[in-house]
Amino acid sequence: MIIREAILSDAEALHAINQDSLGYDYPLIKTKEQLEDLLNLTDNKLFICTIDDQVCGYIHAAVYLTIYAPKMINILALSVDTAFQGKGCGKELMQSVEKWAAATGAGGIRLNSGEERKAEVVTEVLTFIRTNKNTK
Repeated sequence: MIIREAILSDAEALHAINQDSLGYDYPLIKTKEQLEDLLNLTDNKLFICTIDDQVCGYIHAAVYLTIYAPKMINILALSVDTAFQGKGCGKELMQSVEKWAAATGAGGIRLNSGEERKAEVVTEVLTFIRTNKNTK
């Protein structure tokens, strides 16, 4: 398993994960355009998880600045292909964001989730927090 930053040639795999795992029907050409724009931003990171050179998941995070709280990192998307779930990809992706957050001096990591995914996401994040809270 390898965690790395996204590259433009990942667009098709990311598009497939978005369709199959998240149910988003967004055109591939638009996915490529958005990915190209995102890769040029310094306050966004898209980390990819690969197993045997196959993209199996990703996490998209961005700097979150307000005037009422310290700088944080906002998780905008986290998805693992259903064929690769349970293999540790999600945990590794979360840890990559945690490292980036520390490197940027962020005071925390935040996550918002849609109503339809709330219970699943909260359970996964709480499991991650419980598993890793004593490893720092």
